[in-house]
Amino acid sequence: MSEQGFLSKALTDVALQRRSFLKWSTALSGTAVLSGGLSKLTGPASPTAARAASEGEWITAACWHNCGGQRCLIKAHVVDGVVKKVKTDDTHPDTMEEPQIRACARGRSQQQQCFGADRLKYPMKRKNWEPGGGKKELRGRDEWERISWDEALDLVATEIKRLIDTYGNESILEAGGTLGSVFTLAGGAVRPWGNTSWGTWYYTGDIVGLGDGLSNTTHNDRLEMQKSNLIVIWGGNPAWSAQGNNMKYYLDAKRAGAKFIFIDPIYNDSAMILADEWFPVRPATDHALALGMAHTLITEDDPQTNPLIDWDFLDRCCVGFDEAHMPEGADPKDNFKDYVLGTYDSIPKSAEWASEICGLTPKQIRYLARTIGSTPKVSLLTAWAPARVNDADSWPHMFMTLGAMTGHIGKSGSCTGVSCWERSADGGPFLIDSGSAGNPRVRNENAINVSINNGELWRSVLTGKYTAGRDDVRDIDIKAIIHDGSSSLNQKVGMTEGIEAHRKVEFVLSVNLFLNTNSKYSDIVLPATTQWERDGYFKGNRDHLIWARKITEPLFEAKDDAWIAAELAKRLGFEAEAADILGLPPALGVVVPHTGEFRVRDLADTRTI
Repeated sequence: MSEQGFLSKALTDVALQRRSFLKWSTALSGTAVLSGGLSKLTGPASPTAARAASEGEWITAACWHNCGGQRCLIKAHVVDGVVKKVKTDDTHPDTMEEPQIRACARGRSQQQQCFGADRLKYPMKRKNWEPGGGKKELRGRDEWERISWDEALDLVATEIKRLIDTYGNESILEAGGTLGSVFTLAGGAVRPWGNTSWGTWYYTGDIVGLGDGLSNTTHNDRLEMQKSNLIVIWGGNPAWSAQGNNMKYYLDAKRAGAKFIFIDPIYNDSAMILADEWFPVRPATDHALALGMAHTLITEDDPQTNPLIDWDFLDRCCVGFDEAHMPEGADPKDNFKDYVLGTYDSIPKSAEWASEICGLTPKQIRYLARTIGSTPKVSLLTAWAPARVNDADSWPHMFMTLGAMTGHIGKSGSCTGVSCWERSADGGPFLIDSGSAGNPRVRNENAINVSINNGELWRSVLTGKYTAGRDDVRDIDIKAIIHDGSSSLNQKVGMTEGIEAHRKVEFVLSVNLFLNTNSKYSDIVLPATTQWERDGYFKGNRDHLIWARKITEPLFEAKDDAWIAAELAKRLGFEAEAADILGLPPALGVVVPHTGEFRVRDLADTRTI
């Protein structure tokens, strides 16, 4: 049976097996225009609708979008077990001092995702798979067969044991994290390292010393930003890619008198609303543009008649800008100023030089440099997009250098930093957090000291080589790929290589909500629950904390990640540890990124707040 035919048959089976889902689906289709909070209905509501709206309960629901998500307030109106509509924060008046935590359109679409017809409903096995791989070339094209949970878990556990016994733990690549505790117990697995989301901000920013692009934020909060004369948003689109009502923060700054400049290849939604000026830089040429601006600042600055550079800040707080401030042991010729001027390579990084690369005119480049350098209070903000391209290692360094040169760091109304995701337009430390219940945790020491950089993940599977360090290339023989909570195949570098790599290995497992790209190229697919089908959790941002509740019982045969991990642990011989993974209800398992550690959190313990 084809994939499409299987899904069609699954929906037919549902009519007999899960009548409650039909009730959900009917409610979903009947309130589609309301689910996002944007009603297209006109005229007064009918008496029946009015009565329905007065019944039921508004329940705080989860938002699981990875945009800094799970930090916005979503309310689901549940009547007789059915979600009738969805709304966001209206718990108090919206003020700058106490802003409403408004969910975006994506957050309000969770209803369609939780109850969507394309949800994975049952464990499935690829028809032509067998231990060892079967017809591996059919991954992504094969038909699917529905199997029971017991059969699926037995097959997965048996295959993991076979791979470890035959090839060792280094043959298993775990590309996600929700099963991390299982592989830790079983002796470890190879895991990827690095980043494809934050780009080069992930490591560079922290090393340079001005923040890592997320947790160590270097931009102002919503109150300080209103003091800015100019806000430059470079490669960002906060209307699309940030939580809460951050666009209101920017709008308030604009009403307070701030001018907005956008530097972006696309005239995006945020620019449509905020921009006074837009500069369409060519994709992946931001560094060249910034160098051209730096050249203008250096050549046109005059401390007396045309002050564009904050020489005091550079002298007191920075190293490496000029020959006199190079760190001990460094080659003086490697200083930034001489590189920009072309002192040693005979290539001045002038506005004309930059224009040929980035597409802006020399006049525009000089204008940007003069405006940022001469304006007293500037919020120089970026997002991760400019650092998500090849050879962008030094972009965070360049961006922060531009802020340091113009002195827009550490001053009221001025800042230079990454403003996106959960910290968009609202920097600074968290003022409130949920803490920890102190429950037991599964040991998290990965016995396998092998990790592969995301940039060469699929190539390493194909070539049997990975880079362990500078000039240190080692052998690796990956036989299995485990997708547990990841979207690796369509997000890591080289998707074509990735498909080839998936068709090479002996086993591919996917745990997911949908038949996404990972799942399509897997051998066994396990359906996971959404956050709406799980016990609640605490999430928040700077100055708010949200407690979300379960909205519905698990649909079809979907299971919680903690349950899946515990059942696999039992089948691998770790009965006692499985109890810790699953926890005592009500409990929530949380995977700690990068370690695979699985923490069990007691949700009944309100002392954590």
